[in-house]
Amino acid sequence: MEEPIEQLPQADWVDQDLLTRELAGTLLDDEIAAERGRIERYDSDVGGEDIVMSRADMVRRVAAMEAIRDGYQAARQQKGETR
Repeated sequence: MEEPIEQLPQADWVDQDLLTRELAGTLLDDEIAAERGRIERYDSDVGGEDIVMSRADMVRRVAAMEAIRDGYQAARQQKGETR
């Protein structure tokens, strides 16, 4: 026999963790910097356990993250927001 599921009195949206465009952009900046660091270590033969892709894949990943981040920044500028 299944146990009854207790329903919380709050709406579903109360429990959601919302990620703002500004926060997403900041997180992307951090990851872009980390990936560039991995590329630099790859290029200087230092290596590391966190290097799991080819250099070409890392460069493509940085370019994709930068494009997404730039899209967030452009959307904010159109709305008149500043950073």
